[in-house]
Amino acid sequence: MNVLEVPCRQGSDMETERAPGRILVSVIIPTLNEQESIGRCLDALKRMDFPKEGFEVILVDNGSNDRTLEIAKSYAIALNLRTLQRPKVYVSSLRNLGAAAARGNYLAFLDADVIVPRKWMCSALAALRGKGAGVVGGPYHIPGNSSWVAKIWFEYRKPYESGDVSYLASGNLFISRALFARLGGFDETIETNEDYEFCQRARAAGLPIQAFPELGVEHLGTPQKLSAFYCQQRWHGTHVFRVFLRDPLKLPNAKAVFFALYTLICLIGVSCGLGIFAASGQFQALAISLLALLLTPVALSLQVAFSRGRWINFFPLTLLHLTYGVARALCLLNYRTWTGGKKPRASQRDKQLAFGEKA
Repeated sequence: MNVLEVPCRQGSDMETERAPGRILVSVIIPTLNEQESIGRCLDALKRMDFPKEGFEVILVDNGSNDRTLEIAKSYAIALNLRTLQRPKVYVSSLRNLGAAAARGNYLAFLDADVIVPRKWMCSALAALRGKGAGVVGGPYHIPGNSSWVAKIWFEYRKPYESGDVSYLASGNLFISRALFARLGGFDETIETNEDYEFCQRARAAGLPIQAFPELGVEHLGTPQKLSAFYCQQRWHGTHVFRVFLRDPLKLPNAKAVFFALYTLICLIGVSCGLGIFAASGQFQALAISLLALLLTPVALSLQVAFSRGRWINFFPLTLLHLTYGVARALCLLNYRTWTGGKKPRASQRDKQLAFGEKA
């Protein structure tokens, strides 16, 4: 059933489901120097078709040195907004800290650079109230004036916008506070891929992971240039391999990891081929390595072109696949890919609160 067909319950019906303090949903937003987008994000929350007294906004800042906190605090009354600060920790710790302070029955994890639709919260509650609900969320949509980089990559990812999915991005994710506590929150030892790891634990616990188109949000932070796309994928891949190594027999992140490993081997081949060409003038090794490097991006783009009948996007999509592969491959050369890094974690008290104790 389309979740928008189930309206938000009002009046006494809503009151019976609220947590103490009259809050039904806690929206948790981690921030770090988000002055360009946080106002638009909070404006969208303020415009929602949902009673103001039924939800709270908890902004957890990671040490911003711009006007993020100043802008956010101007919404304190209009949005029932609180700010917490925890500098120099991973975003997973920020989300757990927000969950620790939450008063709502449900948790909504939201990124600071997204704009929610008016019925976002009503639609989410309808999904969460469904039989056997687990983790729910929606896709990211690109801004209307986006470049070819954003448009083509977005088109490529469309099949994963609805139904049962392997994971949901933690920048647009809903779960009941009770289930979040049972799962133990986000893993605070990894910088990225924490949403995938969290969803895998949820699936192992028998919870469905479901995406609803009605919960889609506009992602202001969508990369618009190829260089920005590369940087985003380089950062996103930071701890993908580390999550894979925890249980390689179950092949978590298998496609991304194998693509990165294959691309890395090809890049090593290209480097060796350049050396051979410089030393002896023989180009066979270089040519073979370059062809191998292009093989997977071309194959993936061909698959999309055949399935969609969109041959016009073949060459730019191949370039995006190649950029993705190179970015993820170079992640494997960074020691942080293999380790948890040195960022401090939230205190044990914060973890206990996030895992179910009352704030």
